[in-house]
Amino acid sequence: MFELYKKRQLSDNLGDTFLFFKNYGKNFLKIFFIINGAFLLLFGIIIYFLIKINFELLKTSGFENNISKEDFLSYFNNNEGLVFLLVFICFFLFLLLSLFNYSYPVLYLKMLSTGKKNFALNTVLAEFTKHLFKLIKFSIGFVFIILPVLMILLIVLFLLCFIIIGIPLLMIGLPTCFTYLNLCFYSYLTDEKRFFESLRHSYYLIKIDFWNTVGTSFIMMLIMQFVQAATTMFFYFVGIFIFLASLMGTSDQNHVESIDPSPLLIAFVTVIVLVFIVISNVLNNIIIINQGMIYYSLEAGNKAESNTIDLIGDHSNE
Repeated sequence: MFELYKKRQLSDNLGDTFLFFKNYGKNFLKIFFIINGAFLLLFGIIIYFLIKINFELLKTSGFENNISKEDFLSYFNNNEGLVFLLVFICFFLFLLLSLFNYSYPVLYLKMLSTGKKNFALNTVLAEFTKHLFKLIKFSIGFVFIILPVLMILLIVLFLLCFIIIGIPLLMIGLPTCFTYLNLCFYSYLTDEKRFFESLRHSYYLIKIDFWNTVGTSFIMMLIMQFVQAATTMFFYFVGIFIFLASLMGTSDQNHVESIDPSPLLIAFVTVIVLVFIVISNVLNNIIIINQGMIYYSLEAGNKAESNTIDLIGDHSNE
């Protein structure tokens, strides 16, 4: 049986992250891909038309005609209604999808902590809808309160990199800020704490086992960055190959035609964008699950103390 509330060392935090996906990955990823698939289908349609509009502009003017500012503005003025509508829908879907993907691992572990497993799609959607207003409030607090402070702190750390001491401070500071934010988010959703209360509680948690906590986050971030970089390079070279093949297919020995909005090229770019969104969200889910292992490990002591107090209270009533 997978136990959430237990004390973990660094290796346990990493091992239990992958053990979670071994035990519950099928159900977890099935719901993830169903919901993301619906969003990404809409994304794909919108992105396809946005790319098609831009390619039509390039085809009409041609690189050799040196598109003027007036022609560029005139083109989008004639299509501004469609462009702004597509951009707005895309932004709204992206915002909603981001809220779901960031909160989904937290809410899944919260439901798992009740002893249930293999949740239905409707159960997850109901839990997400229930916490949607809290997620919006947290997002506002993050943008206007947490983010400015973190930006100032990170700028200072980057400036300190000009001296030797800044590099190790940055290596410690980045995972510390990342972990602090995630512990705050877990406290906010899992324990139903208020925003500022979750900020204080996150500071308390991260001090309990600082080096183990930050070390786990640092290693997991390195692993995910390596995977993402390898995937990016693969699609980068595949994209270059398809782009060159497309140019060769629309040219002859003596003349190269202007770029044509090839359906194959547009479809490939659309697929690449969607694949990157999926990969980014999957890796992000793995990291947040890892942060959940840290959170429940740090909370294990508080839960044990709470149970002890409850037992003392029960004996006193005998």
